Amino acid sequence: MRFEHIDKKMPRELRELIMEQKWCSSLLKQGVTLPDLLTDREYLAELNRHLSLDEKHTLRLIISAFGCEPFTKGALEKQAALRMAGAQVALGLIGLRRAGVIAAFRKAWGEQLFILPEDAFAAWQLLLFPSDQLQKGKEDMTFELYEAGNSGQLNISDAAAPVHPRGLAQQLFHFLVACNQQSSLSLTNKGTLHKKQLQKLTEQLALPNDILRSAGITYAFRDVYDESAALMIEVAIRMGFLSMNSQGDRYLFNQQACLRWLQEPYDSQQGQLYQIWRQLLVPAPVWLEHGISLMERGEFGQWYEVDAIAKGIRSCCSLGGQVTDESSLRAAIITTWITPLSVFRFIELGTDGEDRLWFRWLITPIQETSRNGDSNLSSSETHVEVRPSLYVQPDFEMLLPPDVSLRTEWDIAAFADLQTTDLVRTYRITKESFYRAWEKGMSSEEMIRMLNENALYEVPAHITITLQQWGEQAGKLYIEEVTLLRCRSEDIAEALLRNEKCLPFLGERVGSSNFIIMREHLTLLTKCLEKMGFHPRSSRRDEDAAVGNTLISSENQTGGLCYSRDTIQLYEMDTHLPERDELYPDMQDIPVSWMKEFRDYHGSTRKEMIRKAIEWKSVLQLRKEGRNRFIIPRILREERSGWILEGLEEYQEISLASEDWEEMKLILPGINDEGVYT
Repeated sequence: MRFEHIDKKMPRELRELIMEQKWCSSLLKQGVTLPDLLTDREYLAELNRHLSLDEKHTLRLIISAFGCEPFTKGALEKQAALRMAGAQVALGLIGLRRAGVIAAFRKAWGEQLFILPEDAFAAWQLLLFPSDQLQKGKEDMTFELYEAGNSGQLNISDAAAPVHPRGLAQQLFHFLVACNQQSSLSLTNKGTLHKKQLQKLTEQLALPNDILRSAGITYAFRDVYDESAALMIEVAIRMGFLSMNSQGDRYLFNQQACLRWLQEPYDSQQGQLYQIWRQLLVPAPVWLEHGISLMERGEFGQWYEVDAIAKGIRSCCSLGGQVTDESSLRAAIITTWITPLSVFRFIELGTDGEDRLWFRWLITPIQETSRNGDSNLSSSETHVEVRPSLYVQPDFEMLLPPDVSLRTEWDIAAFADLQTTDLVRTYRITKESFYRAWEKGMSSEEMIRMLNENALYEVPAHITITLQQWGEQAGKLYIEEVTLLRCRSEDIAEALLRNEKCLPFLGERVGSSNFIIMREHLTLLTKCLEKMGFHPRSSRRDEDAAVGNTLISSENQTGGLCYSRDTIQLYEMDTHLPERDELYPDMQDIPVSWMKEFRDYHGSTRKEMIRKAIEWKSVLQLRKEGRNRFIIPRILREERSGWILEGLEEYQEISLASEDWEEMKLILPGINDEGVYT
């Protein structure tokens, strides 16, 4: 869960409490937003200087043991058992909630859950675990690159599966082209695409069959969609290219959103898809969360050793007991994270002379992108700068080198058939592909202009002549989709003709009481008719025009196939912030001297103090011959020879008899603990 989602659920009283803190009040007056304050590393570094020791230790433990996954107070205390008293943990948790670092939610049956916002994780990891760094490759090092689909150290179970050398954006492009070429993306009663149509949409995909399973991603309709199809549909929905109509019987293709995405540079397109892939995995298991964050510290194009990631994970997760052997961690991070990144061409892999595995980013992993894939371009811009870049062959084949943009390729794919998809893509113009484009409203003149603008060399004359001839033949007879307006009587038809506002939108009259209406005039005509007192009904359900320009926000998208890991969004935020005194109920009933003075108490009083410390999950300070000891008591065990105190001291389990100390004092974290322990 990101902080912006937490902020939307946050009650006003809590928001005001956070904003009144001294460390941030001046920044807020300067115009810094609350989400930036609690996620940006620069501001969190300032907050970190204001946290108490209990708050810092608690936060470090949360990041080590849970990352961005929800946790309960009991689970946190269990992780802290060897390091902190329960009262220290509770006090730290209260302070972190008051600072806005941790948010609390409640399930319907009352169970309380806590969570660290995922967009603050990387900053806190760097602040609290600064020693864990990536291992850079030296400038004079040479690497042997892994070929796409190579298994080797990657342990890809389906190594024989072909992998596209241009990555995920190119594969999504072919899927979108196929979607756009379908007359309709209708769904079965079950809610899935029809099998034959699905084959057309996915015939150009080349992804390993276990790409989602190995990453731990599950999705609906596994009996219908293989993993490649499920991933394409999920990404298209999150990018706003596909949405379901209100009847739920078909997908609608949003060409406007698609064209805006195609305007972006290829690196930016890949970067946006990386963010979506990352969203599918988050909140990830804590070890993976640390691995992702460590990798994202890397610079574009710089080589880093993969083994350093496993070492960093072990170091970051050591507090929470999440440590496993390094070879298992390495295998897990490669299978779950590094292999998909390599398949999608987000990273490149190589080995050095000692056969050690290294990676480098082919994209900038941390970048600002819009959630629906929209660019900063205005909606009126529909073409990138035209630069000749493709080769038109005499045999009607076109070669598109790697630098040809997807926007240009989209225009080519409209009237040519894909032959091969590789670093160099090849298309061929056929009579069938020409007529397919013609039926979509593309003229032969547009095709010729497109070829002339994008060809590096002169377009062969016979290709131009052939396209012109096909255009002349197609223009003699064609089918056009129109709407028929039916009037119940000739008098109504005449009334419409007399209305000056309706007249421009009425097409050819058919018979005495019907009119042909062009599709683009339908909305305006409907408004005119309604003003005249008519309420025309449609005999068909056609919502393309109504929703075709609607952008889908991936933040709230619920129509995808992949099951969300972020289930905490289903719960309401817990508005109760406990006070410090609530940690120690009935504190007024104990002698003040227990907390203020060292004394050699009677045995019965000692036992009372120990029992109260266990009840409140606090600390005992013991002294013998001038030596201080801080004990977290766990059990007071009665034996024939006397009683025994069992607990923890400096992360070690200890057992003490009454004669093992002389004086003692009850330490209550947050009350009388200042300067007595760290």
